Amino acid sequence: MTLPMPVDEHANRVAKARSLMAKANVDALIVTDPVTYGYFTGNRVPAWMKARPSIFILPASGEPALITWSGPQMFARLYNKPFPSWVQDKVIYPDVPFTREPRTDWGIHGVLADRGLTKGRLAIEMGRNTWLGIPLNDFTLLREQAPQAEFVDSSEIVWGCRMIKSEWEVACLEHVCVIGQKAWYAVLEEVQVGMTPREVQQRILQRYLEFGADIDSGPPMAMGANGPSGTFQKGDILYLDGGPAFQGYQMDITRRAVFGTPSERQRHEHEEMWDIMFEVIDRMKPGVSMTELFEFSSKRMAQVKGWRDYADHPAKRIGHGIGLESEPPSMSAVDETLLAEGMVLTPEPKLESVDGLVNPEEQVAVTATGCRLLSDDTGGRLIVIE
Repeated sequence: MTLPMPVDEHANRVAKARSLMAKANVDALIVTDPVTYGYFTGNRVPAWMKARPSIFILPASGEPALITWSGPQMFARLYNKPFPSWVQDKVIYPDVPFTREPRTDWGIHGVLADRGLTKGRLAIEMGRNTWLGIPLNDFTLLREQAPQAEFVDSSEIVWGCRMIKSEWEVACLEHVCVIGQKAWYAVLEEVQVGMTPREVQQRILQRYLEFGADIDSGPPMAMGANGPSGTFQKGDILYLDGGPAFQGYQMDITRRAVFGTPSERQRHEHEEMWDIMFEVIDRMKPGVSMTELFEFSSKRMAQVKGWRDYADHPAKRIGHGIGLESEPPSMSAVDETLLAEGMVLTPEPKLESVDGLVNPEEQVAVTATGCRLLSDDTGGRLIVIE
């Protein structure tokens, strides 16, 4: 299955960013984080490409620009492919390192100067949940090149765009759950006592690709083996967390499977925790805060005697946003973000058990009146491997 991106998707993202920029009185948005760069430009940059920064510059009006290394242009030319971005104004640097100087001028100042923005209010990654994709020394050089500019944090603009998903993004986040769960359930039919977590991961990775996941999808977390040489034995619980990517959009859910007949304690912990998670989901609707969901989960967990709640500190979260990566907001006592239609989150209250972590987790989209599951909840059952 393919889900072609709508032709107006990037234009809508730019329009939304510019609306947020106007509210913040920002003259230009400078994006150096590789994930956000891909979000705006369509040119997805591998995580290992940190030494070759790619930069997107969006002025409040006029043509945006991107700055990147010569590779994408070279591959497009040699293999008769279009350049992997809709952005027309491109500044191409040769490769790295292309200077012996201790600091590198990536061309940001030149783009700003061409647009008369060197004295403007410029938003760049400086705050929480953002990542500056150029070395600090190089950012210092940029500030010296534009001494009259005011540099401010871009977090509210970036996450104001990325936290609220379009219909196409929600469709991708639902389809990746179809791929991931299909792969997991197929492999769980094959898993046997004596296998290692790595063997489980290898089989899942193979199924990801068979079912249409992105080629760079990583393996899920697979834990719980207590047998000789790290193998699974009767009574162990296989814990799976994470998922593949599709069009860059991630699945992040958990599933648990017990080898053999589960004990009464194992069944009780699992079923009770899934009940708590669905009670949290039932409260998810526009206008509800992250702190409200955290507080409800904490009170609900406290009702069960003898349980150790992972979230015993206000900054420990019991869920988070999901999209191109694990994203804001965070279901914690310190995040007062309000739920809004178009957000996609993964609620996951956590119990610390003798079997490891019991944290039910589903992928949920916020609607106008509540929310809906993007993942298949399997009825909250504890999967049994005979």
